[in-house]
Amino acid sequence: MNAENRTANAGDAPACEGVFAADARGNPTQPLDLILYVATLEGGGAERVFVRLANHYAAEGRRVALLVNRPEGPIAALIAPDVQVIPVGGANAVRSVPKLVSILKRYRPNAVICGLTTANIAMVMAAKIVELTQGTRPRLMVCERNEFTTASRRLPWAKRMAFRAMVRALYPLADKVSGNATGVVEDISRVARLAPDTVCVIPNPAPEASDILTARDSAAPHPWLTENRPVAIAMGRLVPQKDYPTMLEALARTDASLRLIVLGVGPEKAALEALATRLGVAERVAFVGYQYNRFDYLARGDQFVLSSVTEGFPNALIEAISFGLPCVSTDCAGGGPRDILGARFPEALVPVGDSAAMARAMGAALAAPPSSERISDLAAQYSLPQIADRFVAEVMQ
Repeated sequence: MNAENRTANAGDAPACEGVFAADARGNPTQPLDLILYVATLEGGGAERVFVRLANHYAAEGRRVALLVNRPEGPIAALIAPDVQVIPVGGANAVRSVPKLVSILKRYRPNAVICGLTTANIAMVMAAKIVELTQGTRPRLMVCERNEFTTASRRLPWAKRMAFRAMVRALYPLADKVSGNATGVVEDISRVARLAPDTVCVIPNPAPEASDILTARDSAAPHPWLTENRPVAIAMGRLVPQKDYPTMLEALARTDASLRLIVLGVGPEKAALEALATRLGVAERVAFVGYQYNRFDYLARGDQFVLSSVTEGFPNALIEAISFGLPCVSTDCAGGGPRDILGARFPEALVPVGDSAAMARAMGAALAAPPSSERISDLAAQYSLPQIADRFVAEVMQ
């Protein structure tokens, strides 16, 4: 059963199909245990985490719904049949506040967990309106996935100041504010002036063992992965935050045998392809777009590279570690790579924008890689059941 035929209408004629018991008017007869809210199903790291959490909670027997502005997207097919998908509609989260209010009143969840700044702002506003009109509201956790200060610098000045003002005014109204990395939490605490007991770090979950085994048994997804030459894997949107130019410059400084496969789509593709040509590495780089079977690439790569300017807890990095891949990452704002690699593999961290340092680290990882078992052991502390339990414990605390 896919997301389209499991959606509940958020408009004036509510429906409640297939998952929740409903009265004659289509309204749920019992309140939900939990609503998870993320704006889209476009395939980003935060969206994948929320889908995985929803699936896990439903498998535990919780009454859970996944709330999205638009229910279409590459990862919609990953949603389990027993997860209700509630579409909000609307061009953006903030304009959807009236619909969010209606949904909260109709479904009466015990708790709401939402992720990414615009969705967080909208949900806090909606929850406050529900509290003012009904005298009570669900428990609420808002989740930041990147360091707010660094990420917001890409916005025009007026928009950046408006977002900062809304975050400062609204985030303290939530019951808990979480971040997926130490730097993310420290930053949002400063911006929103949050009390220490209202914030927490909850990392993203690692892949499940069954997914890793399936990927290892699959066919090679790219010809380079069957040849006797090393291949580095990179994953992420082709946007300035990921700083792929530094990665391409580092590739140009490494041994000519090393090739790079980049999984992701974005507005920077043409510029990156042109840069690869100028650097003389066009024949060593494959931009393969969004790949649903990204684990199949990690199962056969020789190393993983991350060149971001800022990251919260990078899903791609913990996924690569779960496959035992040697990793090289920038020690970027947000602190996620340092949280993951710093204690065990500090040599894998390089300064942001330093292509020479990245090239040296990539060369060292090829010449003398740590054992795959030592790398994959890191993932044990990030299992999905552990992470999912922490979300529920924190929001209900």
